[in-house]
Amino acid sequence: MKLYMATDMEGASGVTQELMTFADQPRYQEGRRALTGDINAAVRGARAGGATEIIVGDGHGACGGYNVIFEELEDGAQYHLGSPGQCYADGCDESTDLAFLIAYHAKAGSWPAILDHTQSSRAIVDLRANGEVLGELGWTAAVCGHFGVPVGLVTGDDATCAEARELLGEVVTAQVKRARSRTSAICLAPGDARRLIEEKAREAVERAGEFTPFVIEAPITVRVQYLRTEMAQGWRRRKDVEMIDARTVEYEAANAFEAMQIYAGYA
Repeated sequence: MKLYMATDMEGASGVTQELMTFADQPRYQEGRRALTGDINAAVRGARAGGATEIIVGDGHGACGGYNVIFEELEDGAQYHLGSPGQCYADGCDESTDLAFLIAYHAKAGSWPAILDHTQSSRAIVDLRANGEVLGELGWTAAVCGHFGVPVGLVTGDDATCAEARELLGEVVTAQVKRARSRTSAICLAPGDARRLIEEKAREAVERAGEFTPFVIEAPITVRVQYLRTEMAQGWRRRKDVEMIDARTVEYEAANAFEAMQIYAGYA
C-alpha cells in the first residue's frame, strides 16, 4: 500500500507562533523539531497499519521547502525535500492509495485557529474554487482527489480537524492542540501528541478502503484575492487570467491539479 504524506509546519505539536515557522526567526529550530517528531510518529503508525511505501513531502514554504531535520527522520519512508519540485503535491499520483495531511493549519479567517492562513499569511485573503473558499487543506485534498487518492488522516489544532471533517467527511483526525487565539493554544505534551498521531495513522491505514477522494466539479473557476494591489502584479502579465479588480484575479482550470499548477507557477 502506497501512502503520500503532505506536511506543513503550523499544525505541528507545540507550534503556536510565527517565531517557530519562519527560517529567520529565533525559535525556528523548535518548529523543525516539532514537525520532524510529528512526521516520525505518522510514519511509524502508517507502517504499523500496513503501508509498504511512504513518500513524505516537506510542504512548508520556509527554508526553500527543507524544514525537517534529516538525520532525525524515521526509517522506512522516502522524503521529498527542497523546492521547487516537478509539480504541486509532487509524489502523489494514480499509483498512490492514500494521503495524510500532517501538521496542517486552518484556512485564512478561521477563529480561533493557530496561524490561520491560505498559502501566504502575508498576501492572500482567500482562494476560491467555483465560489467556495478553500484552505490549503482543501486544495491539497482536491489535488490528491484528482488522482483518485483519498485523505485518511489530518493532524493539527481543533479548527483544522473540524475543517477536515466538514470538508472530507469521516476522515481520521489527530488533534494535538486546542487554539485559544491565532498565537495561543493548549497543547498536548510531546509524547502524548506523538502517541496520538501514531495511533491515528495506524487507524487510517487500516481503514484505507473507507475514505472517498475529495473531487471538485470540473471545470474549476479559481479566484485569488490578495491583500494589496501590488501582490497581484505578476498575474497582470498573463493573457489567460481576468483581473476582477485591482487585487483579485480569476482563471479557469480543467481540474484541481491544473488549478494548483497554475497558482504555484508550474504552468
